[in-house]
This record gives sequence, C-alpha cells and structure tokens, in this order.
Amino acid sequence: MVRNRRNVALLFAVYFLQGLCFYSPVATLYRLEAGLTLFQTGLLESISLAAMLLLEIPWGRAADRIGHRRTLVICSALFALSKVVFWKARAFPDFLAERLILAVALAGLSGCDSAYLFACVGEKESQRIFGLWNAVQTAGLLVAGMSASLFLSEHYRRGALWTVLSYSAAALLTLLLTDPEEDGEKPAATAPRPGMGGLLRRSLSMTPFLAGSALLAETAQFITVFLSQLLYQRAGLPVRAFGWLSMLATLCALAGARSHRLTRRLGRRRGGALLFLCAGAACLTALCPAPLPAVAGVLGLRAAAALFSPLALSLQNAAAEPGARAAQLSCNAMVMDLVSLVLNPAFGRMADAGCGQALLLGAIACGGGLLLFLAGSKPAASPA
Repeated sequence: MVRNRRNVALLFAVYFLQGLCFYSPVATLYRLEAGLTLFQTGLLESISLAAMLLLEIPWGRAADRIGHRRTLVICSALFALSKVVFWKARAFPDFLAERLILAVALAGLSGCDSAYLFACVGEKESQRIFGLWNAVQTAGLLVAGMSASLFLSEHYRRGALWTVLSYSAAALLTLLLTDPEEDGEKPAATAPRPGMGGLLRRSLSMTPFLAGSALLAETAQFITVFLSQLLYQRAGLPVRAFGWLSMLATLCALAGARSHRLTRRLGRRRGGALLFLCAGAACLTALCPAPLPAVAGVLGLRAAAALFSPLALSLQNAAAEPGARAAQLSCNAMVMDLVSLVLNPAFGRMADAGCGQALLLGAIACGGGLLLFLAGSKPAASPA
C-alpha cells in the first residue's frame, strides 16, 4: 500500500531526527555546568522513571482510543518541548520540568510507535521493519556522537540548541502521517477494546517471554553502556580509544536490521534461543582481562541484543488485539520494567564488587532468559 509505505518512511525520518541528540555525549557535564550535582541527576532519573511507570497504561489506553497517529503527533510535540526546556534550563526545577515532560512523551510513545508501524506493515513484514527502525534510530545516535566535537568546552548549549531544531523538525514531520490502511483487521480506533483486566491477564500469561526478553535487554544495557568503560580500563586500553570503541558498539547495533534474516533461516524460536546463547557467551568472553576479549564481549553482546529486539517487538505486536495494541504493549512494558527494577540494583551491587562478578551475573541472566524464552514461546509459532 502506497500510503503505508509513505507512513513508514516518514516515521523512520522522525526517529532518525530524534536520534540526533547532539548534547548526549556531554549530558552529564551539561547538567554539572548548570549547577546540578550527580545526586540530583540520579534523583531526576528516578523521578522520570516513576512518572513513566504511572503513565504507561493510561497512555496506552488513550492511544488506542484517540488513534495512534494522533498520539504520535502529540507526544512528538511534547518530546520537542522537553528539549526546549532542557536548552533553557539553569537550575534543578527547570531540569525537573524537563524530565516530567519527557516522561509524559516517552510513556505515550511507548508501544504506540511500534503498534503504528505494525498496523502499517502487518505481521509478515513486521520483524524486518522493526529491525530497520532500530537501525535508523542507531544511525541518528551515531551521527550525533560523531558530531560531539562541535559541542565541547563552552559550546554545550549549542549542542542543546541543535537538538531542539532536530526534534522540532521531527515533530513537524509527524503532522504528515496518515492513519494506516490496515488489511485484515479493523482500524485500532474502531476495533473492540478488551477490558484492562483482560489486558493484564494476557501480559501475565506472557510473563516468561517478557521476563526473558527483559533479562537480555537489561544485561546488554548495563554491560555495554555502564560497565564497558571499566572493562576497557581493566584490559589496559587507553582512554583515547574509548570513543572509537563506543562508536563500534553503536555500529554493532545496526545488526538489528538483519534480524529477520536470522529467524527466516532458523525460525523464531531457535533464532531467539541462539541469540540468548551468544549473549551469555559474550559475557563469559569479556571475563578475560585482555583487550581483545573485552572488546569482543561488549560488541557481541550489543549485536545479540540488537538482533533480538525486533523479534521481541514483532511477537508482542502479533499477540495483541488491534483495538488495544498500544495498551497491551504498555502492560507488557510494565512487566518488563518490574524485572529491570530488580535486575539493575543487582548489577550495580555486583559491579561494586568487581567487573567479573557483574559479567557472571550477566551470563546467568542470559541463561535464565533463555529458559524463560523457551518456556514462553510455543514451538508451533517458530517459523518466521
């Protein structure tokens, strides 16, 4: 369908522009320069996460009621507004306002964006499109990271201004989106909507799959983002190489665009199981305090998580009813967030005791995730 192809291209452009967060490499320095402490920065993150959890399900219900396109337009505008507030922020109350606006925007986009894409392309093409979608967002982050040198020293706020411009352009592009032409199902705005109890029960029935997915995602997030620099330092790599290694890790995330090829060859169940095994092996590889194993472990883990993400999104969207897809995905996100809330402090505690213990926990989490994934995915549903 021509209209749907146009919608997909527009949404890809929107997310590429939203990936251009030019101040991201100096975000902590930006806040410190404005007078915030690290404690206040962490407090803001906790408040933002709590607000997102509270808004997740209400926004999902609202998105199914008013339509996914309208929700995307509203939340993209709020996303851009949060960047304007961040650009002008000078004190803690300003940054608090930015995080609260951002929480509202992200809670609304969560589930709604993938539900909109799924309606545009259908189940058969969804995994391939989700993989390309993740790659487009990664490309935006990569471009922004490569541009970081433009915003060093006294130019932190210039990076924030450029981010305002890119996010504003993204918000304007959402105005060109149209309601998708859905083949074989009623449009989300008119399809019957099951009650909240039914949605929660369905998410609970998917707990093994959702928990397994969360274990893999959070392991990759903690090790590749927070622990990687300590691993490189332990391996004796010079600090000047960290930027290039971060760029390589971002490039590995582009592997998600090939997720559908893996499951087409092996099937969804076997392909997903292989990715859990590869992630666990990557954690064990990084245990060796030498440069090559440390880098290979981080990059391998990043690639495995990137390949699994489109598969997880496709399976979740396919299992949801058209009239409550965004709300169902929001309920699913709540289950996964609960796993994350337990796992993140555990990773922090293990990392305080040493990189090796955190890596062992990551390998155990990937092994547990594999068992949960196999328990939660039916063999009959394995063909891609």
